[in-house]
Amino acid sequence: MRGLLCSGIYWGPSVRLAPYERCQTGVPTGATLSNHLIEQGEAAAPRNHKTPTAPMSTRGRILIGLFVVVLVCVAYLWFFGFQTLIALEARYLARKAPVVRVAPAQLRDFSISRSPGRKLSYFGYEFEVPWNDVDEAKSGLIPDSNKAMIVFQSGNSLSVWHGSPRAFLNTVLSNDKIDQNTLRRIVGDEALQSDYALYRTILQMTPGKMTPFESPSDAANQALLLLVKGICMPPGSESGVFAVGGGEFSGFQFGRPANPSGELSVRLFSDSSSLNFIFVQKAGGSAVISQPDINRILHTLHKAT
Repeated sequence: MRGLLCSGIYWGPSVRLAPYERCQTGVPTGATLSNHLIEQGEAAAPRNHKTPTAPMSTRGRILIGLFVVVLVCVAYLWFFGFQTLIALEARYLARKAPVVRVAPAQLRDFSISRSPGRKLSYFGYEFEVPWNDVDEAKSGLIPDSNKAMIVFQSGNSLSVWHGSPRAFLNTVLSNDKIDQNTLRRIVGDEALQSDYALYRTILQMTPGKMTPFESPSDAANQALLLLVKGICMPPGSESGVFAVGGGEFSGFQFGRPANPSGELSVRLFSDSSSLNFIFVQKAGGSAVISQPDINRILHTLHKAT
């Protein structure tokens, strides 16, 4: 039994059409109506058809990128702006005063001069100098002071300063702008135990240790330490700072022998006193102060008996 053909759609079983029906529908001979509809693309539309979204314009992407950059910059300045400013100022200070970049290092030359010398005694301590050309008329204790001056006929000189075991700490605390609690907050409890510990804490601070990613209080404390370091570094320190010791003392040597300034100093600290040796090299002089010469003084330093 034939199905019904209505509005171009065949309802019923697939059967072959009579010749006069094929002519009316345009169906080729030997084909069924259902096959012909499929071949002509009249099948049902896909179920999951989606309308394509228009791509974002170049201008829109640029605006979003700029917004993200501005947002990141604002967040960075909010959390790290002050620390970044402090770090930049530290770099500027290092360019103006390169000595603040110098941190204590270990000596490499521990040899001791064996040249003929002389034993000297000041402030209850004895030591040997590797030179025997002391100018007696110009050498001796300076009246009403804690200083002794030793002048050599070569034109070189050595001055010795004596102080209390906490002389440097007391000097810092004598400043009206800083008290012990403030200083403790800046350097910590350990640095307040002795002059040596305080010097070590100050000398170990360098601009390279300052970063934007720390608390504002730490950044401010480190900046203050760096400023103090720039003030307390003696001439010749640009050439190097070295950890040294002698007898009961520990301390630092500021400068290499024969540095351009012509001066170096050795500051020593103990539980009972402090000593500061200042060496001055005569410009163009024949007698050059060497590291073994300095080691000779440190090696023979001891309390007078």
